[in-house]
Amino acid sequence: MRASLHIRPAIVLFGDSLTQQGFGVDGKIGWASLLAAAYTRRADVLNRGFSGYNTNHAVDLVPKLFGPVTPDENGSNILFCTVFFGANDAALPGEPQHVPVEQYADNLRTIVKSIRERCCTSSKSFPIIIMTPPPVDEAAWAAWQNDAVCDRNNQVAFEYGAQAKIVADELGCSVVDTWDLLDGSLEERSKYLGDGIHLNEDGNRLVFGGIMDLVKERHPDLAPMEDDSDDDTGCLRGIASEEKTWRELCGLE
Repeated sequence: MRASLHIRPAIVLFGDSLTQQGFGVDGKIGWASLLAAAYTRRADVLNRGFSGYNTNHAVDLVPKLFGPVTPDENGSNILFCTVFFGANDAALPGEPQHVPVEQYADNLRTIVKSIRERCCTSSKSFPIIIMTPPPVDEAAWAAWQNDAVCDRNNQVAFEYGAQAKIVADELGCSVVDTWDLLDGSLEERSKYLGDGIHLNEDGNRLVFGGIMDLVKERHPDLAPMEDDSDDDTGCLRGIASEEKTWRELCGLE
């Protein structure tokens, strides 16, 4: 007899190495692990990050990760999904991971529409958070690669992020602008990047904070329920913690 496991609602994180490393590297904190902690006993955070992938690769992955298109209108068990691609697409022309910015934008459109079709609705109501590529510290990234010439450029990353925001606006997606969040226009951006592209602990904490701020503002019913998260009607909003507390079970509350 096969055991039946109760599955909580899911939060799906779809992206490249910035997502794959989201649970942390070498024992350090990551934005995905912080998100999982915030949703403890509320939702299961599923990391679907693929190091080195660009949006060309991601388009082909969606059917494998999200299953077949379904006409069911009852909705899926996914609370929301993040789409975090572009750092590899924005590699300079001639690099194997490079995707032209117009094609990158078209791929994002395809990814968002394909995910929504597979999450039981093609409407804009299913929450997808598009995350822009983070800034680049060219000197640090070239040094990490032991290369005299950097294959990334901070201004190019900004331009890809601008396209991501246009697509998000077209398709009714929320945006976490990691380039701006991590001070992409300042030299100080390096303090949030471990190797010039990937996030260090401070960068991960900022990205997590950006996601949580956005969810609380744009999707308050999907945020973790807090004691003071009531709306104007006095009702609590958000995702409640599953099952009673130990104090309730022991008759202390």
